[in-house]
Amino acid sequence: MKKSMQQELKILNAVQLMNLVSDKYHASEKRNLSSLNQCFQFMPPQDMSNYPELTTIRLHFGEIRKLLQKHLADSETVFFLATRKNANTSSDLSYLKDQVHSVKEEISKRFSEISTLTHRYKAPEGASAWTKLCYALLHDLESDTNHHLFVEESIFPLKLGA
Repeated sequence: MKKSMQQELKILNAVQLMNLVSDKYHASEKRNLSSLNQCFQFMPPQDMSNYPELTTIRLHFGEIRKLLQKHLADSETVFFLATRKNANTSSDLSYLKDQVHSVKEEISKRFSEISTLTHRYKAPEGASAWTKLCYALLHDLESDTNHHLFVEESIFPLKLGA
């Protein structure tokens, strides 16, 4: 999948790619973060007591949320500005790649722990609809985030010559 995505993205210039990331991934992640936050708020207390792993999952989600919110803000206020400014020149933007890699590693670690706790996002038998929705949204968020960070870490540097 990554190879086909990489082929499709090769035809875009750096600014077009940046706009795609902003429009597609940032918007999707913001929606998912908001929806997940609501799911955890409205999750029935009996699910929280019947499935104690939900407390740890909620904590990991909270950390992912903070990391993603900071990354999204940095992307829009720092990374994308630098991309626009340097799109037609060959500047050393390796620090941006390093920053994205660091965020990716931390977020990947958290999602790996959530995936283990949720048995690969399979809601427990008898769980409420809120819990089932939460598991599905976590899976979607992980997928969107992985694609987003892959593009920023692997494709942007190629476009910028970093």
